[in-house]
Amino acid sequence: MSAVKTLDTYCPECDREVTAPIEHRIESLPVKGEAISYNAEIAVCPYCGEAIGDSRIEEANLRRAYSAYCAAHGLMSPDEIRELRKSYGLSLREFSKFLGFGEQTIARYEAGGIPDDSHNAMLKLVSTAEGAASFLLIREGQISERAADAVRRFIESRAPLSGVAAAFAAYQWPSSKMMVPNGFNGFRPFDMERVAAVVCELASRCKDLYKTKLQKAMFFTDFLCYARHARSMTGLSYAHANYGPVMDGKDRVIAALQESEAIELVEKDWGEVVVSRRRFENVLNEEEIRLIDEVAEFVNTFESSKDISSFSHGLNAWKNTENGQLIEYPSYAAQVDEAIIRKMTM
Repeated sequence: MSAVKTLDTYCPECDREVTAPIEHRIESLPVKGEAISYNAEIAVCPYCGEAIGDSRIEEANLRRAYSAYCAAHGLMSPDEIRELRKSYGLSLREFSKFLGFGEQTIARYEAGGIPDDSHNAMLKLVSTAEGAASFLLIREGQISERAADAVRRFIESRAPLSGVAAAFAAYQWPSSKMMVPNGFNGFRPFDMERVAAVVCELASRCKDLYKTKLQKAMFFTDFLCYARHARSMTGLSYAHANYGPVMDGKDRVIAALQESEAIELVEKDWGEVVVSRRRFENVLNEEEIRLIDEVAEFVNTFESSKDISSFSHGLNAWKNTENGQLIEYPSYAAQVDEAIIRKMTM
């Protein structure tokens, strides 16, 4: 039989020092305007039976209520955030620098504060090997070598990166907008394995998929997916270029795909054609494969890369943005869907 937990405290009702046993009760506390039920610890006076308010217990109960709120809303709890930092082997200052947060922000979250949605998404992302590797690409020059080595050890301890993700880790990604779901990545965290899967599927379906045509095929795939399902397929961002929308960091993406041997570039006529060298099983679902089939059929209606580039120039996604500017999914995905349907029913 386990010993009863007690607390030496003061009972104001009895006006005396007491050794109060600790009871567990289901209590409710308002958190962000919502009544949250949680398993509270209550110190009970052994003489008068009244609950005793003790700051040591109340602080712990507040943390329990906040943790219950986090669990109900899919947010990382203070304990989870603290354990994540410790699993990296980083101090508060080092972990904050790695994430790009203020040091007091992480300290507040570990002490019981509730993370906001964007910070929560970033914390969940860096709890994975792929997410940590992506963050390291951006932050390596801003943290100490000791901290960078600790991050690398964390990545190795979580899971070996896939061939594609490992190859991609060698390339500097240009934009931190990929890290958190937002309007520029179609509310999906960037996923290099998904990029590789989509590129290979398109390459196996599209005739003469020159690199320029690939840019448009990927743009139409992601924006059509967002229009239909309110989420992009890959998490890629796209930018305005002279010859139409292109993948943000396109050269680095193509280099990573070649390095991982997902694709090869074959000289043909005036340029290089993308050829698939492997299949990615269980990365895309059947509905996503059907959407890629639809995009490939659409892409194959164009005789040349120039034709599909000209078509993209008629979209507001290109007309309403300037060179180098990222294109927002929510603003333009519906028109992309309409344009594809209109083209296919002509």
